[in-house]
Amino acid sequence: MTILAAVLHAAVPARAAAPTSEAFSAYETASGLANLGPRSAEEEQARGVAFLLEAMRRAGLQGVRAVPLAGQPSVVNLEGELPGQLGDEIVLSAHYDTVARSPGAGDDASGCGVVLAAAADLRRTPLRHTIRVVLFDSEEPGLFGSRGWVAARSPEWRARVLAGLNVEMVGWAGSAGPTIHTFPVHSTGGGPSVPAGSEAAGKRVLAPAWLVHFVQRGGEAVGWRFSVADNRFPLLAQLVSRAFDARFAADADSLLERGIPAVTLSDSSLLLLDPAYHRPADVAGRLDAARLDRWVQAVTASVRRLDGLAGRPLAEDRYLAAFGRVWARRDLLWTGFLVWALLVFRGLPGRWRGASIEEHGRQQRRYLPGFAFRLLLLLAIFLAPVFAVLLLPAALLSLFPPRRAVARAAWILLGALPLLAFLAALAFAFAGDLVGGGYQGGWLEAGLVLATLLAYAVLIARHREAEVAAKPG
Repeated sequence: MTILAAVLHAAVPARAAAPTSEAFSAYETASGLANLGPRSAEEEQARGVAFLLEAMRRAGLQGVRAVPLAGQPSVVNLEGELPGQLGDEIVLSAHYDTVARSPGAGDDASGCGVVLAAAADLRRTPLRHTIRVVLFDSEEPGLFGSRGWVAARSPEWRARVLAGLNVEMVGWAGSAGPTIHTFPVHSTGGGPSVPAGSEAAGKRVLAPAWLVHFVQRGGEAVGWRFSVADNRFPLLAQLVSRAFDARFAADADSLLERGIPAVTLSDSSLLLLDPAYHRPADVAGRLDAARLDRWVQAVTASVRRLDGLAGRPLAEDRYLAAFGRVWARRDLLWTGFLVWALLVFRGLPGRWRGASIEEHGRQQRRYLPGFAFRLLLLLAIFLAPVFAVLLLPAALLSLFPPRRAVARAAWILLGALPLLAFLAALAFAFAGDLVGGGYQGGWLEAGLVLATLLAYAVLIARHREAEVAAKPG
């Protein structure tokens, strides 16, 4: 009998005792797990499993069990639940394995500690949804634990899951702030809405806007302000991740691939990783107990907000999160349309009726560049609402075109600045090996953005010329 099998069979005590304080502590659990050392080899894994099974029971979870993966018994997921009034569920997850040389305090003993402390808090009040807590194995080599676990569940069960919250790499000092990760993944199908082998399988899918919204509101309720994708440059990071596949992977991806709305909550972002990521320096001493407690509050508040839902709201994946709120497609459309309406009002043509042929020519030379810009902008707003945000500064600047050549050159540069910033963020992400693969965005979207900015440049560059041409004589 192997060491792991003996642990699962006999439930022998772990070498490090589970927390003994009456109030369940995320820090004690995370540091106790990290102090066991790396959890990649069999003996290391067995110690971690025994420690966490006891901690899960102490957190008040019911039906605590270790579940070896069918066909791959060395991969062992740990599972427990808080029963609710409904048959529907919310999945709360983290992973307990590490890379070979790292104790994995941040990645991801911290997530295990926060998830279990949140469960201990949630059990104090009645729940409508069953909260299923899963600590996944083999996340590091390729999400084997979570993908196998989700694949083994029936399509009917997946349809009953409201959402999944995965906690990864939290509680380290120096983080720029809490982040919601919503990187697109490629759907594998297998659910009632996306059958395996269907045309929709293989398409890129994103966590829905409603889930991001509810998590943000949950964080705000306890003073924990979430950013999306990156905690310094959220808009740029979101656009980068929409255009190219992120190199990161987390267990929330496994749920999302199978049609279950899910996000990952982290102190690391797309453009700023934990400096101790996958290193021997990722030890328990670098965890911040107070920060972990704040994470417990935020996760608990987010789950309670989700628990109030009767079912999944209408899914929307064409959105951006900025300025503390989620801008769904309709919001992006209305914002862009209002800016476009200002341009139309500002760019009304001169008098055409009764004008001479020469006057017609002058009016057309003045009006045509603005017309082309407004037409392309309108197409971009409706066909590429997410990437059209790069065009809004240019649209507003075009309302006040300067006359002097130097000022016009500066206006063109300012209008192109959002695109230049996006390209700089993209170059940084590629240099850091944060994204990869071919371009995943729509070529129509990219073409519309570039064509609209080119039309803007022509409009501004020819403003003085067109103004002079429009004057009689």
